[in-house]
Amino acid sequence: MTKAPRMQPHRWFLPTAVAMATLCTASVVWAGEIKFGTTKLEVDDKGNLTPAGRKATVDTVDEVPAEDRWEIHLWAKLDNAAAGPLYFQFSQDLNGTTSDVWRYDEADYPGGKYFSADMELLGGKGFNKDRTYDVRAVQVSAKGKDITLATGKIKLIKSGKKPAKDPNEEEEVDPDQDAHDSLAGDEPDTGDEKPKEAPPPVEPKAKKGCSIDSDSSTWNGALFLLVLGAGLATRRRD
Repeated sequence: MTKAPRMQPHRWFLPTAVAMATLCTASVVWAGEIKFGTTKLEVDDKGNLTPAGRKATVDTVDEVPAEDRWEIHLWAKLDNAAAGPLYFQFSQDLNGTTSDVWRYDEADYPGGKYFSADMELLGGKGFNKDRTYDVRAVQVSAKGKDITLATGKIKLIKSGKKPAKDPNEEEEVDPDQDAHDSLAGDEPDTGDEKPKEAPPPVEPKAKKGCSIDSDSSTWNGALFLLVLGAGLATRRRD
C-alpha cells in the first residue's frame, strides 16, 4: 500500500505569511484629518490638538454678521507631507457633480505632520450659505499627480445675526446738526442758564387817519371849543 506524501508545513507557511503581510501592508491607510474652529485651536508643543482643542472643533461655521464671508481656523494632520507647495482644495457636490470652488495655497510649506492657518471664505469666491464643502490637503508628486494627505468637511450657514455694537465706539454726530437746531429754534444746552429778558411792551397801533395823542392838553382845549361852538349855533337857530 502506497502512502500519500505528507505536506511539509514549512513549504507553504513562508509563502502564505509573505502574502498575508503584503495584503495587510497594502490595506493600511494613513489617517490624515482636517478639523475646523471659529478661533485658533489649542495644540501641544508638537502641533497636535490638545483635548481642549479637539473639543473646540466645529463642523458648521456662521457668517460674519452683515458680511458675505466666513472666518475659519483650519488644522490638519497630514499623511507623509513633504517640504514644498501644499494646497487645500475646497469643492462641493452639485447634483451629483463635484466642482472645485477655491484653493488655499501654502507655497513654502517646510514639511511636517501638522499644519494650521486662519482662512477667510468669501461669497465673491463662490462660497454660499447652507452648503457643505469637501476639503482636501493636496501635494503634487514628481509625476504631476495629486496626492491627498488629509480630508475634512465644513458647512457654512447664515443665521442673520446683527453685528454687536462696540461700547467704545462714539456715536456719529451730524456736523450740520447745530445749524438745524438753530433754524428750529433749539439752542444747545451749555449748562449756564441766563435769565430771560421780558419782551418789550407792545404799543397800540394808531387808527388810519390823523394821529391824536389822548394825553395832550391841546386835544382837550380843541374839544371844548368845538362843543361850545356847537351850542351857540344851536341857540342862534332857535
